[in-house]
Amino acid sequence: MNALLQEELSEIVSNGAFGKNLKYDSFELNKEYVGEDQYMSTVLFGTVTTSDKSQYQVVIKLKLRDEELRVKLKIDYQFHNEITMYEKIIPFLFECHRSLKGIEDWPSLPRFFYGSNKCGEYSEKDLIVLENVKPLGYQLSEERLFIDYDHLVFALRALAKFHGLSYTAKYKDPHRLQKYVMYLRDTQFDVDGQWMLKNNALKKLGKRGVDRLIERSGDLYWDNEHLRRFNELIDDGNNTLRRALYHREPLSVVCHGDFNRNNLLFQYDDSGLPVDVLLFDFGTPRYGSPALDISFFLYMNTTKNMRESHWDDLLNEYCATLAKSVPSVVCVPNRAQLDSEMAACAIFGFAHASFFLPCQIDPSPIDSESDEEKSIELLLQRGGDKGTDLVADLVQHIVEMRYTNV
Repeated sequence: MNALLQEELSEIVSNGAFGKNLKYDSFELNKEYVGEDQYMSTVLFGTVTTSDKSQYQVVIKLKLRDEELRVKLKIDYQFHNEITMYEKIIPFLFECHRSLKGIEDWPSLPRFFYGSNKCGEYSEKDLIVLENVKPLGYQLSEERLFIDYDHLVFALRALAKFHGLSYTAKYKDPHRLQKYVMYLRDTQFDVDGQWMLKNNALKKLGKRGVDRLIERSGDLYWDNEHLRRFNELIDDGNNTLRRALYHREPLSVVCHGDFNRNNLLFQYDDSGLPVDVLLFDFGTPRYGSPALDISFFLYMNTTKNMRESHWDDLLNEYCATLAKSVPSVVCVPNRAQLDSEMAACAIFGFAHASFFLPCQIDPSPIDSESDEEKSIELLLQRGGDKGTDLVADLVQHIVEMRYTNV
């Protein structure tokens, strides 16, 4: 591994990733930092020293060495997407924002130095080099299952600023935006049109929550029209998700695609309160409704009590920040429009939270050699009764909010 890094970094520095006319001096692995919560790649931290003795704190992402798992998880696609975001789409979004003299409170992102995605026999040499922002005070939240209100608010504000860049770009140069988003590769469906969890997994995952909801509150939900509609949606899971993901203008944006607390780094003040949020891990972006990111984030990171007591507050925070993050000539969705988008797209957030939340309770790996049917059965057992109750809580929220207009 060290020999590979030395060889690749020498060429990367010589090609100008860290500045013109520089040569590689050394790389020192930093064992103080570890790649926490990274499931799709190997993550290393270290210091690159160049010939002028400048030092750069970097994080290096390498592809998984297991080829079968790499194909199954579409790691090549994810590397392609992340490099495309950093090399093409994000610079374009910022360029549009600057040209219209947009608000300078931009979303925080790490500096991108280099990316390679040659694939095939070269996969082991493919890597992405980013700035390591941990020395700048950014870190993961201490909470590992759900996060508190302050963290939720700052995360949604960061998301609103990121989405705001798309609305500015659509106003400034919509044709170029459409050209760039066409470069993104889909990581949700395979070539046969099956969702990433196959064999109509959404029906099975959803039924886990529906059955528990009926068991504990059948008198309230047995004849509920939105629960019936929810059952219809999960019965046809692939097409339901495809409809939710399909972009509808004029509200679609470049979505992060995996906007979750494990892909957010918080910066704190002396009292321990968050003051900034940095977004990273752009492996699964897509062009679609802002509600895709919002529903994914809120269903993955809020308790039942938080949703019942602060759902409106959280969506209002997003809308208020979005309105303030764009130039005055740019139109963004208001709260009523966002509610409509949530009704059409929240099933996306549910689909992912229905299996990922129970896995957060019981994070033991699933054998990569298990067939699809066996893998789903194991997912349905994750988290035991607590996991089942969490999924039931999500079903209850979708039903109560009438988020079934997919």
